[in-house]
Amino acid sequence: MACVTETFIYRASIGTVPGKTYSGAEGVRAGIAEMRAIDAGRIPVVTDQNFHGNRGYYRWIYRWPSTDMVADEIGCDWIQFRDGLLESKDGYRKVRQLPTLSALRHLTTRASTHSPGAPVTVRLANAGDAEALLQSMERLAEFEGYKADFRVTTKELLARGLAASQGQEFRAFVADRATGGLSGYAVVQEIPFTFDLRPTLVLKELFVAAADRRRGVWTALMEAVIAYARQRGCGRLRWLVLPENDAANRFYERFGGAIDSSRENWVLNPSLNSASSKVSAAESGGGDPAG
Repeated sequence: MACVTETFIYRASIGTVPGKTYSGAEGVRAGIAEMRAIDAGRIPVVTDQNFHGNRGYYRWIYRWPSTDMVADEIGCDWIQFRDGLLESKDGYRKVRQLPTLSALRHLTTRASTHSPGAPVTVRLANAGDAEALLQSMERLAEFEGYKADFRVTTKELLARGLAASQGQEFRAFVADRATGGLSGYAVVQEIPFTFDLRPTLVLKELFVAAADRRRGVWTALMEAVIAYARQRGCGRLRWLVLPENDAANRFYERFGGAIDSSRENWVLNPSLNSASSKVSAAESGGGDPAG
């Protein structure tokens, strides 16, 4: 504790209001140990910090995931220095609880009616699912033939969605296996608005492990995605199907899905595109796409 003064005071954000107070080097050491024990398993992100003269602050976010609740703990620490050492630290935090979709609480009962056996539980994925979710993603990548290009890691899953408090790039729904692990998952991405100023939800991935098929897992996951689209006020839900996957087509038709024959699915890799001269020639020759 060489960085603190002998009279250092730590007013922590834990304990009864207004929080526990620790003083002196040994007291602060005990306070930090207690704080670490309470916050074990949470994922911290420092969002802002500023220091001027002998005072400063930094703001942070803890994401504390659980099965039924995601709690973002938003905090701020005010710090004062004396002679280059920490003189005091006042910690504050507030908890913003975000319950998982209420619709998901009813999926267990509904999904159990589709097939025999134990009910299927679907929930929003959290940080604790990163490793199992990655394994399922790898199986899908192998099945669909893009495993060689697969670049997702647990770190990216956490940073881009599972542990991100804001700016999430995706949402994932997972079906728990009674014996541990995941039976399947669905990943969705939201396009904020389009022609009708309503979001479009894109179902990027839907996967169920071979051993867990014919148990209603597909249906439970799809129902969760549809419930989420309704809650978000989406105007449409889109997805892609591999060619000649008739079983998948029949499955989606059960929910009212239909092939969009008014559009063709095109793709371009910008890093490999060197066709600017062809584009210019097409435009000069009357190749106007609006025409």
